Amino acid sequence: MELEFKKDFTEAQKVWDNFWAGKNMLPIISAVLPKPGIEPVAKPPYAAGKNGEFNIVIDQLLRWAETHDFLYSAIPFYYLEFTANQFATFLGAEETDTDGEAGHGWMVPIIKNLDSAEIRFQTNSKGWQFIVERAELLKKRCAGKLLIASPTLVANLDALAALRGTQELLMDLVDNPEGVHRCLKQISVAHKQVLDEFSKVFEYNKYGSINRHGMYSRGRINVAQCDFSCMISPDMFREFALPYIREEIDRYDAGEYHLDGPGAVKHVAAICEIEKLDIIQWVPGAGNEGKDWSALYTDIDNRGKGMLRGGKLQNLPKVWNNTKSNKLFWTTSSASSSSEFADCMATLKKK
Repeated sequence: MELEFKKDFTEAQKVWDNFWAGKNMLPIISAVLPKPGIEPVAKPPYAAGKNGEFNIVIDQLLRWAETHDFLYSAIPFYYLEFTANQFATFLGAEETDTDGEAGHGWMVPIIKNLDSAEIRFQTNSKGWQFIVERAELLKKRCAGKLLIASPTLVANLDALAALRGTQELLMDLVDNPEGVHRCLKQISVAHKQVLDEFSKVFEYNKYGSINRHGMYSRGRINVAQCDFSCMISPDMFREFALPYIREEIDRYDAGEYHLDGPGAVKHVAAICEIEKLDIIQWVPGAGNEGKDWSALYTDIDNRGKGMLRGGKLQNLPKVWNNTKSNKLFWTTSSASSSSEFADCMATLKKK
């Protein structure tokens, strides 16, 4: 099956198959370029259409796909999400746009007592219905043209913090660890149920799936994370986060972990113990972008995990040659033409 805006979709699928199997001889490069001689249309921004007409967003999305080329393993897709805690809205949480910016509001805590809380996937929740309605609109107009990335399943402690409140949960870890585990187990059950529904809504059996970073799998893919981890010790992470993150990743056919901020670096060793974890995305956080993180990249590589990295295209050969893992996904906005991209590919050493 090919896509209207990705005529070589079946070839890209093979590249991704080899990538997850560790058999790629070259890195994956996210290369999306404006078509020559055509005025490019920008991709709709994150959370577009949250408070307005969604068909207008789809109009722009289709024009973006029409005016761009998707080279090599790059696949045209739209990331359907309207808030970072979208998963929590499937559990009954509601968002307040405290800063007035779509996609960046906070969840209103709804759990008062961990010992009596009943956390479950609510198919009648406003958050779930909102996503399903827009997914149906996207499928109606985009099926066979591009893929739809389902919302990120931000579960484990991150979801519980959204439902309970960050400060309250930090106290609970000390005062009521049994109650925390009780709720995390319920969240894990809901995670599996939502993923099963995603498979139906986003038709994984027909197209496969793609995550927010453009990583594709013929099966199930999403992004695991625990931003809450920057506030807890390695021992607490191993007790309250790692078992549930492992359960999440075990449900995927391809696993990515979003490692966010210097405070989370202390958990790398534990995270890399997850056998089914394929690749890690490191995000330094505001004010840390210019620092030298080469030691962290080397550590992750030595622990046998792939990496999502990015930067100028001319920097890729050196990084690739110094990387042991065959799982390197490189994002770049510096390629100016398909010929420049091809020249870069030609300089890369096959492993």
